[in-house]
Amino acid sequence: MAEPRFAVLTAARNEAAYLGYTLLSVARQTLRPTLWVIVDDGSDDDTWLLTRAAATRYPWIRPLRRPASGGRDTGAGVVAALTFGLSRLRLADYDFLFILDADILLGPHYYEAILAKFARMPRLGVATGTVWDFKESRLFPIRGQQFGMIGALKGWRRQCFEELGGLAPGEGWEGIDSLQALRRGWEAVTFPDPELRALHLKPRAHGWRRHGRALHFAGASPLWVLASGLYHLASRPYVQAGVEIWLGYLQAWRAGEPQYDAPEFRDFQRRWHLRRLWDLLPARHDPAARS
Repeated sequence: MAEPRFAVLTAARNEAAYLGYTLLSVARQTLRPTLWVIVDDGSDDDTWLLTRAAATRYPWIRPLRRPASGGRDTGAGVVAALTFGLSRLRLADYDFLFILDADILLGPHYYEAILAKFARMPRLGVATGTVWDFKESRLFPIRGQQFGMIGALKGWRRQCFEELGGLAPGEGWEGIDSLQALRRGWEAVTFPDPELRALHLKPRAHGWRRHGRALHFAGASPLWVLASGLYHLASRPYVQAGVEIWLGYLQAWRAGEPQYDAPEFRDFQRRWHLRRLWDLLPARHDPAARS
């Protein structure tokens, strides 16, 4: 049986301090990408030199350079860089597509293991492992990684990606993407298997206020925003994380920031959020309360 053909996309800006580790972790995979497109998104450090050097050693790496366009928006800017890379490959030549951030360290079996999940689940459209932070000599899983909503590792079956029609150009694109897949009848799964854990190398600016902006961009209901903030009160920095989510949402709303223009998606998302909240009610899981 032929090995699956898969492409990996990376958008990197000023990642020279970490990109070498990411490159090595991919080179050591038991199943290497058919093609890895690395887009230098206007770096002014040695990111481009590292990428070109890697391409001379590994013919399956294709380096691309995108001119700097001022400050980099973490939503639309990243999507623009990824879309630039995507436009330089022929998607029909691949069975699967993955995104990999330039500051992520993969275990040696990551792609072999995640592709095995796709092989066993024919309706699996979106899949990721989990991302972990290293702090105070301990590893912590990043909270809120359900349903493949992890842009740093995101993977698609090609047919699913084609149905989605590309990435939403704004904050929270990775969550929109997973919900769009669910809306179309695909499965979107985050797998907790040890071999699918990835380490985030760069000290992470949590960006909880950006998370609130992402909820606004996606058109999430105020009830879901309230619940999301309450959930993340237990995230680091404790209490502040949840408050920052609420502030980010309110600031985006007051500023009239644009929202994802897809009414059918927003209707689906609100129904899906309500079902999620209903399923979390204590009475749903307490037989005595239902008697």
